[in-house]
Amino acid sequence: MIEVEENKFHSVSGKYWSIKEVDNLKAQQLVQKLNINDILARFICSRGIDSDNVDIFLKPSLKKQLPSPFVIKDMSKGADRIAKAIINKEKIAIFGDYDVDGATSTAALYKILNMYGSVPIIYIPDRLKEGYGPNIRAFQYLKDEKVDLVITVDYGMTAIKEVDYANELELDIIVVDHHAPEAKLPDACAVINPNRIDDNSNLGMLAAVGVVFMLIGAIKIKLIDLEYVREDSSPNLSSILDLVALGTICDVVPLVGPNRALVAQGLRVMSKKNNIGIKTIFEIAGIEEYPKVFHAGFIIGPRINAGGRVGQSDLGSKLLITDKTEEAREISYKLNDFNEQRKVIENNVIEDAKKMAFSQKEQRLLVLHSNNWHTGVIGIVASRIVEHFNKPAIIISENGSNSKGSGRSVQGIDIGKLITAAKQAGIINNGGGHPMACGLTLDINKVNDLSLFLNNKIKDKDINKKSLHWIDLSVAVKGATIEMLSQFKNAEPFGSGNPEPIFIIQDAIVFNAKIVGENHVRCDISDSSNARIGAIAFRSIKTNIGKTILTNNKLHLIGKLKISEWNNKEYVQMHIIDVIKF
Repeated sequence: MIEVEENKFHSVSGKYWSIKEVDNLKAQQLVQKLNINDILARFICSRGIDSDNVDIFLKPSLKKQLPSPFVIKDMSKGADRIAKAIINKEKIAIFGDYDVDGATSTAALYKILNMYGSVPIIYIPDRLKEGYGPNIRAFQYLKDEKVDLVITVDYGMTAIKEVDYANELELDIIVVDHHAPEAKLPDACAVINPNRIDDNSNLGMLAAVGVVFMLIGAIKIKLIDLEYVREDSSPNLSSILDLVALGTICDVVPLVGPNRALVAQGLRVMSKKNNIGIKTIFEIAGIEEYPKVFHAGFIIGPRINAGGRVGQSDLGSKLLITDKTEEAREISYKLNDFNEQRKVIENNVIEDAKKMAFSQKEQRLLVLHSNNWHTGVIGIVASRIVEHFNKPAIIISENGSNSKGSGRSVQGIDIGKLITAAKQAGIINNGGGHPMACGLTLDINKVNDLSLFLNNKIKDKDINKKSLHWIDLSVAVKGATIEMLSQFKNAEPFGSGNPEPIFIIQDAIVFNAKIVGENHVRCDISDSSNARIGAIAFRSIKTNIGKTILTNNKLHLIGKLKISEWNNKEYVQMHIIDVIKF
């Protein structure tokens, strides 16, 4: 049996795990009502989805789950101003972030405005020269270019001084964002953000590109009401859902509510490969199957991001906007090269950061910094450190009074709120974020103050909340079949807020364990059923997980079950994420 302490069991990686309790009667009722198998019914129960919402969970629907865009505060004001700019042929600029959410937001808005006859200027700030977010120099440049209206996407909530400066220039600003705001908002024509304190839309889960999609819907309604376009000849907004899905997945916002419908439908649109940029990346990466969250998040996304991280900030949005095959191919190859450079830089920084993190083992939140770390990879490194140490982490690239940091968190600790509090306390120069990620700038002399402040802010209840990890289902090796896993397609898309099912195979027999690649451990597993499947623990050779698999032949294994293919044959493989000795 598993070692239990207050209904929890302890793994070799230091995590506490618990198997979710399932109401067997409720599971059987779902089997009969929905004509699904027992394992999927039990999974639905383990996720706490009530019977009234099961149908919409299994069949996400934009029509049923996406409300009127005008439920978002300032949406009507913003759509009115943009509609006016379109009708009067005013010059519009889209001021976008350089990450995937920013690039997809920029591209989606550009494509739709273009369909209405407007050709906006795209402005993506240079990460190294201009830093994060709107800046005074950029607004002055846009004013000199005779721009009348600037729409910031995926940031702008903290640009108080910058928007004030734009007002002095008589340059209209609309802020479209989703990051946690401060008490004071920019004095813009409209501040469209479902996470505003005074917003009652309950759409705070949307990524920036989701908010942009709602804005695009509102603009369409306004233009139809003003008889500028007819409904039967206006743009089909579903044509940009591939961009919405890509940005939503890559920004790691929870795939719940409308986000599930946006991603599910967006992946269907993506499968048609109508976007030349996305199609070209698919070809370069050799992706032939139906796109999934994995492809968007781990193959397409990193390449779109690479330009902003180590190359040219506007390449991602340019790729997603272009309708020219040769241009798309040229940009895709550049991004691919930048992505390879990013991997090398990233790996070096990760190793440095891990060594530094071991000296902060007692801290609840890690604040790591160096003057040798490239600002373009600190976000990815923060994710890896969180994954390795199971605690929030902020990685800072030192640059005197303008040092830049990026943070990632764990469930239960809202790092966006922590950074907002640090700014209000005067510890950092600027910053913001959402529950799972943040960005900031600070004077490096205040880094110790930041660490002390953040660690004091995190309460014991937050630590306890995040320390417990959940297993959805226990399964025997003989039950880990292709037929069983096929049932879970109905529960997709999986991602943040709706993670892939976590299984435990208890009393597993481990054999043929060996090192594969540079740092992975592969093995075969069986149990009392005498059935057999393969398993792999990625990036585990230097961890307790990998070492335990190599030296023990009887373990409880926790992980995800995948359908893999080799020589045109499908088989089940377990991706091990933790192990328990017995």
